[in-house]
Amino acid sequence: MLEYVEHPLVWPGRVEFRLYQKRIADVASERNTLVILPTALGKTVISALVAANILYSYRDAKVLVMAPTRPLVAQHRETFLKMLKLRENDTVVLTGMTAAEQRTIFWQGDARIYFSTPQVVRNDLLEGRLNLERFMLLVFDECHRAVKEYAYTDIARTYVSQARYPLILGMTASPGSDVKRVEEVCRNLYIERVEFRTEADPDVKPYIQPIEVEWKQVNLPREYLEIREHIRGMLDRRLNWLFSNGIIRRRPEYVTRRCLIEAGEELRYLLEAESVEEEHGRLFTAIVN
Repeated sequence: MLEYVEHPLVWPGRVEFRLYQKRIADVASERNTLVILPTALGKTVISALVAANILYSYRDAKVLVMAPTRPLVAQHRETFLKMLKLRENDTVVLTGMTAAEQRTIFWQGDARIYFSTPQVVRNDLLEGRLNLERFMLLVFDECHRAVKEYAYTDIARTYVSQARYPLILGMTASPGSDVKRVEEVCRNLYIERVEFRTEADPDVKPYIQPIEVEWKQVNLPREYLEIREHIRGMLDRRLNWLFSNGIIRRRPEYVTRRCLIEAGEELRYLLEAESVEEEHGRLFTAIVN
């Protein structure tokens, strides 16, 4: 029989109770926390539970939830509205599509939870349209981006200087394999505690449905084999280009999918951090390849 979260600000029977989510949310409600969870294990649910704790404990508090893209911002708001006892006018979505004059009015309004892109938040801080003094929780989704010149870094620094009781929650499914970069994210977001889970952890295992795989081998039709050769040729050309330009360091015949994914992440990170316009064209070309 399913158990559900019981909380004054959470709709009854709406959120399945998961022990690891409660444990992480309890920690994150007290200390600046980095949450590392694989996709589909409920990072947004955890952030909503932390927000519920803050809003219930401090009736005049505000919460700001940030995500890198407009679709993600809208998705977070939808999830929060489904889970929490919020009126429509308790929440506001602010993106670059919202006029600056309107954003000023909204920031100074009575909404409890704001959902926005980091670029908008940073711009409004710089222009004096926003002060984070009354915000008692900032949520940084996809927080592995909080390095060098990315907007998250500036926002966290300003928040800690403006808010009387700052609380930061960073969330990511892919912190990266570079320990120094993870440490940089922790420094930039003033992280005090890291909560890391995998599907193998004891408090996560009960909520993972086992998958049974039955393998069947078949012979590919001649047309498929011909198409495969064409695709392989296209792939080899790109791999050779990436290798000759120093983007990947293994010889093309030894490159794995993981190598390419990590190279793509590094290129996008460099693109976000690079302030010299001339370098953008080179990085875009590499990303396309």
